[in-house]
Amino acid sequence: MSESRIKWWMQYLAAITATLSMATSGSHIGWTSPILPKLKSPGSHVLITSDDASWIASFVLLGSIPGNILAAFIVDWLGRKMCLLIAGIPLAVSWVLIIIAWQPYVLYISRFIAGIGLGVSYVVCPMYIGEIANKKIRGSLGSFIKLMVTFGELYAHAIGPFVSYDCLAYSCAVIPVVFFLTFSWMPESPYYLLMVNRQDKAMTNLKRLNRYATEDQLEEDMEQMQKSVVRDLRDKGHIWNLFDTPGNRKAVLISFGLQLVLQFSGLAAIESYTQEILEEGDAGLSAGIAVIILSVLQLVAGVGAAMLVDKLGRRPLLLVTTLLGGLSLTVAGTFYLLKFYVSMNVTGFGWVLHASIIFYELIIALGLNPLSYMMLGELFPTNVKGAAVSIANLWASLMAFIVSKMYQVISDSYGVYTSFAWFAISCFLGIVFILFMVPETKGKSLLEIQEELNCRKKKQLKSTKNNGEIHINTLA
Repeated sequence: MSESRIKWWMQYLAAITATLSMATSGSHIGWTSPILPKLKSPGSHVLITSDDASWIASFVLLGSIPGNILAAFIVDWLGRKMCLLIAGIPLAVSWVLIIIAWQPYVLYISRFIAGIGLGVSYVVCPMYIGEIANKKIRGSLGSFIKLMVTFGELYAHAIGPFVSYDCLAYSCAVIPVVFFLTFSWMPESPYYLLMVNRQDKAMTNLKRLNRYATEDQLEEDMEQMQKSVVRDLRDKGHIWNLFDTPGNRKAVLISFGLQLVLQFSGLAAIESYTQEILEEGDAGLSAGIAVIILSVLQLVAGVGAAMLVDKLGRRPLLLVTTLLGGLSLTVAGTFYLLKFYVSMNVTGFGWVLHASIIFYELIIALGLNPLSYMMLGELFPTNVKGAAVSIANLWASLMAFIVSKMYQVISDSYGVYTSFAWFAISCFLGIVFILFMVPETKGKSLLEIQEELNCRKKKQLKSTKNNGEIHINTLA
């Protein structure tokens, strides 16, 4: 049976059920948009101030920091599957606390607990999907991570404005329940099972994930995995091992660089101030409906990313979406410059600002945003992957916080057009970074990616050139 006839439906099912943890995380992120105005209203059962609201919104991000650190310590101890199930516990418990909350501090605690689960999920989910997915569809499955986060946000945005506080919480609590009921039956990563010397179980799970593969194909895949794991585990992974090989150092530079480009493009600030930004355009569309429409369009863009990433490749999507994102930010910044610095009358042209902001969020959701997280599961060897993904997510959280904070500071001091100039320039510089530093991982096994990062493929070709033949480079 040829590879083209192998059916990967079990891998899709495992990825979808695993990323339900990300959908739960997304619902926690989106919950604040419709609920905080209700909690601040006079009839609220938990009356909060604006200061309370800011803490309720930010405690999830604060909780994700210990969640990221915790994941780094337990992911190689308990396994990818068990860690994801553990992450679902605080994500579910948080909804219980939200339902029974009687004081603002209970909501603080619930949001912090949710952040712990979110932090663990963001670390473990890319690892799990990167290790269970066939190289032909790994990009598509990896795109489910951000796609499901967007789905969770849309779920909360779409239901929240039309139901009560309790009804929204109960509705969101359904997602972790479905996650537990479905993902519990999914297989553990064969890579992890090989790490803990459970070869028989690894082969069993590999067969479950590739139900229509031939025995020869399964043996070939298992051999690739064993070589990758043996090579990666020659030294027990520690944080300092992130810098002890050329491949690891390059992977750190790529992952941190992509997150820097993504966050400095202004994503966190624009998403946080979308309503305020859109109101500058005087379009007449209510903010609540506008956010729902934008969330729907982002979900569509996420589906597009899943369809395109394994057809077009990572680099083309990263380059095109970063370029178009920079151009749309330039248009938005020019609008603000003409309106506030030049004092030009832009009445009737508010649609330009709306179109540029919406286009920016859609185009980033199509490539730069999901790929910056998906590639974390591809770039690092098994022995340091947990620590690497954890640190990369901590870096992303720090950059998002800086951008969110500095956006308002810079806008108040030097004009909002200065902030958008910063975002646009970051995108254009990011194109140079992607062009020269980010490798194409489409259609490559994890072993092949590591060989390329460590330049072994070039060395092998050079060493065999004099013999007039090419050998496949395999590592024992």
